[in-house]
Amino acid sequence: MTICPKCQTQNAPGTTFCVGCGQALPGRSARRATASGEGGSKGMAMTAMILGILSVPTFGCALVGAITAIVLGAIAYSRANKEPDVYGGKGMAMAGMILGGVSFLMIPVIGIVSAIAIPSLLRARVSTNESAAIGDLRTIVSAEAAYQSANGGYYDTLECLGAPSGCIPRYTGPVMLQGPLATDNGLKTGYRHTMHLGPPAPQGSSISPSSVTAYAVVAVPITQGQTGVRAFCSDSTGVMRYWPLGAIPEITDGQCPSDGLVMR
Repeated sequence: MTICPKCQTQNAPGTTFCVGCGQALPGRSARRATASGEGGSKGMAMTAMILGILSVPTFGCALVGAITAIVLGAIAYSRANKEPDVYGGKGMAMAGMILGGVSFLMIPVIGIVSAIAIPSLLRARVSTNESAAIGDLRTIVSAEAAYQSANGGYYDTLECLGAPSGCIPRYTGPVMLQGPLATDNGLKTGYRHTMHLGPPAPQGSSISPSSVTAYAVVAVPITQGQTGVRAFCSDSTGVMRYWPLGAIPEITDGQCPSDGLVMR
């Protein structure tokens, strides 16, 4: 006789379903599985465990994966306890719940770490960009000084620094500036570089037609507060000035405004 695990009705040997309640009766292989603790269907328990595993490296799969693993694991574990001959996978269900819970608890920890780390990374990026902008302005000032020696004592545009042979008559020497710095309004490391030319120089046959007697070159953040904070200006005097809020007053006669703070 086969006793139904649900209603305890006695059924004839070999019966597949209980005559009293219609419950599927365990066969010989199912009884062996139950005795060994394996149980029956494990689909939900396995799904819970897989979601739990995936939730850990993905920080809860945006909460959905962690919550689903916990819920499915709880349901599968409850079913395996109530009907062990039909549902199995208690271990997998438990693993799914534990992993889902761990990944769920990791979410606020990751949030706290991000809140601390992201501003620090942004400050480091801003500091790096500002240092690069200062170095770029000094490079342009040095290039203008070299160009002045070859151009009869006068300065010129960024484009002429990058191609002096096209500006200075009969010039055959090296270029003074290369890359994005040799272009007005050029972008580099989060800053925009702009040249402000002063009064034109007297015309002569041995100097560039676009020569000027003074210049000021500025670097301002492309995105204020993100790619940089301070704005910088340097001119033919070689003095570097900066403005903490990233805005430079109007520049006239190729000279940096005197209200900027002097870079030490």
